[in-house]
Amino acid sequence: MRIYGNKRRSNSGLSGWKAVIGGRKDFERECAQSEELRKELDDYRFIYQQSALLSEQSQFRTRQNWDALEKRIRWEQWLSKVWKVVRNAAAILLLPLLVSLFFLWEEKGKLPHIAEWVEVTSVRGTVSKLILPDSTMVWLNSSSTLRYPREFSTVERKVALTGEAYFKVKADKEHRFDVSTPDGMTVSAYGTEFNVSAYDTDSVTEATLAQGHVEIWMRDTALTELKVGEQAILHKAKNTFNIISCDLAEETAWREGKLIFRRASLDEILHKLSRHFNVDFVVTGQHTDHYEFSATFVNENLTEIFSILERTAPMHFKIMEPEKQDDYTYRRRKVILKLG
Repeated sequence: MRIYGNKRRSNSGLSGWKAVIGGRKDFERECAQSEELRKELDDYRFIYQQSALLSEQSQFRTRQNWDALEKRIRWEQWLSKVWKVVRNAAAILLLPLLVSLFFLWEEKGKLPHIAEWVEVTSVRGTVSKLILPDSTMVWLNSSSTLRYPREFSTVERKVALTGEAYFKVKADKEHRFDVSTPDGMTVSAYGTEFNVSAYDTDSVTEATLAQGHVEIWMRDTALTELKVGEQAILHKAKNTFNIISCDLAEETAWREGKLIFRRASLDEILHKLSRHFNVDFVVTGQHTDHYEFSATFVNENLTEIFSILERTAPMHFKIMEPEKQDDYTYRRRKVILKLG
């Protein structure tokens, strides 16, 4: 780096100024003659200007950052106050719930849990067998649905049935087993065997006791207790209730794939055959209720059954094969039954 005006300022102010002026003139003369020196001077001037600009920006950003920090502090202080209010309110609201849960824990030994429910449906024309979480065995008839929790609670055992099922309940004297139906009837037991028929399309709901002891409830009211071989019948339309003695073999044969009829009307037979074989019936001719049928079918197919019925009553049948629909599915089989 070149140094110009190297004469030191003397103690005399005048001589000092002369030296400065003289040095400046020498410097300007050098600049006029040297392009390299002029470029170097321009570089120094640029550095000086940028330094001043950075200083101003630094001061501006400092003020800006401080303002932002101050706003943030005020915002966090406000949030802290709001959180304290919400926390205190939540504590007040939750206190009764926590107290209730504590006493429930003390009474039952554990907090209640939200049960995860399982739904099983037996398709038309089939019988399904399943085992519940408590080892209770269930036979589910055609077109029936059973809903039950994946794990029973420590308080009770509840299931919901639409259709027909036979229950062989695992004995447990401390935890009642309840089967609820869509019409509000509940069958309760602690360890026994019984059959419940509660199809939506049927006009009645039936509960039949095969072994042990059951109670029949209508919503929250206990109606009666059943003895072995008794059947409780709820007539939905009239909302009436009665108890009869029944044939256990006839009522429960379906779980073994059997069909037992004892002096049954044609309507009763067609109703059970439709559900058992997954078919629709179209009845023509003069319908009569004068005929009663008694029979036991084990392995017979639909054709064999109607061949036997034709021998006992004036009727003729024709089984129509399933029709293919536009969506490539098939309708159910249809049986044309002509009477007379």
